[in-house]
Amino acid sequence: MRIHLLDVLRGVSVFAMVVYHFFWDLGYFQFIELENMTRGLPLVFAQCIGASFIIISAISLRLASLSNNFSVKFLKRLLALLFICLLITSITFFIDKKSFIFFGILHFLATCSILGFLFLKINKNYLFLTLFACSFVLSINEITFDLPIYFSWLGFNREVPLTNDFYPLFPWVSYYFFGLWVSEPVRVYLINKNRSYDFDNTKLAFFYKGLQFLGRNSLTVYILHQPIFFSLFLIFIRISS
Repeated sequence: MRIHLLDVLRGVSVFAMVVYHFFWDLGYFQFIELENMTRGLPLVFAQCIGASFIIISAISLRLASLSNNFSVKFLKRLLALLFICLLITSITFFIDKKSFIFFGILHFLATCSILGFLFLKINKNYLFLTLFACSFVLSINEITFDLPIYFSWLGFNREVPLTNDFYPLFPWVSYYFFGLWVSEPVRVYLINKNRSYDFDNTKLAFFYKGLQFLGRNSLTVYILHQPIFFSLFLIFIRISS
């Protein structure tokens, strides 16, 4: 059963991400100060978007585990995700070797998907609660070590590497475990709402359908929106100069 409201919630996150990246690009191309988008309220906004993606991804994984042929579907999606991660790393390395993306949100979600798949074999809610509690405690204590740079993806390095998109395992994995933990009550709630809500007979039907479309095609939108924005900015700069 497709839970349309979950697609809508994911669509809200996608829309917010596109808006944030548009303003980030304004800073990158020096129309505004880039630092304004990497601190204060814009930074909090970006972190909330990332957290929402992670939680929804965890909920979606646990819901998908209830479907037929889950292992086959999971493997296909994981391989596609890993390929996209490799592509992002390669392209950003070619563009800027000093700040290329080596463990962005898609790299993080691929790693968490593997962890989630393994833990779903046990599929006990107290396990997800324990994992969430332990990862949350580790995260808020901000434990750091003098680790080599290639371990920075774990999130325990004292020095944060220079990269344009960085989601280390800690503290972000705590959001993923939280999503796995709350997925069952969320599933029941959304299914009940899903049955009672008619998108076609509401004044905001077009708006909801748009968000639903974004939610169902979130990976495609994520991959394409920045190349489109960059192309448009470069065209505008060339024309205006």
